[in-house]
Formats: sequence, structure tokens, C-alpha cells
Amino acid sequence: MELPGSVRDDLLVALVAAGCTVALTLSLRYGVGLRPPLLLRLAPMVPYFGYLFSKRSGPLSTLSPRSWIGTTVVVTLATFASFVV
Repeated sequence: MELPGSVRDDLLVALVAAGCTVALTLSLRYGVGLRPPLLLRLAPMVPYFGYLFSKRSGPLSTLSPRSWIGTTVVVTLATFASFVV
């Protein structure tokens, strides 16, 4: 069964956002030994919701799913770095 391109893109962006959220939580808890608040651990979900709400219209609708995936990874790394530094 072949998925339409838009569904495949939505699933890929969602999968990366969920994976980054889990990776951030586990790396902060077991890698660094910190327990930050829930809202800060959910930071990788912000670009995902930006993708969902802007893909139909607006200036951000021209961004590709790869751009949103990159943004999600950068937000995850920046959030991790803000706790480590």
C-alpha cells in the first residue's frame, strides 16, 4: 500500500518530533541526571505544531518537510545544550 506524499511527509515530521522528544527526555534524565519540567522536555513538539498549522497557508507553508525536520533537530539540540551549559 502506497501512502500519498502529504501523508508520508506528515508521518515523517511527526516521527522525528516524537523521537526527538523521547531522546531529549532520556538524555537529560539518564545522560545528565536532570529532571527538567515537562514543558521544556516537550520543546521538540513546537516545530511540529508549527508545521501542522502553517502547511496550508501563510509564509511558512513554502518550507519543505526536511526544513521542519531540521528545525526540530536544532530545537532539540538547543534545548539540551541549554541544560548542559
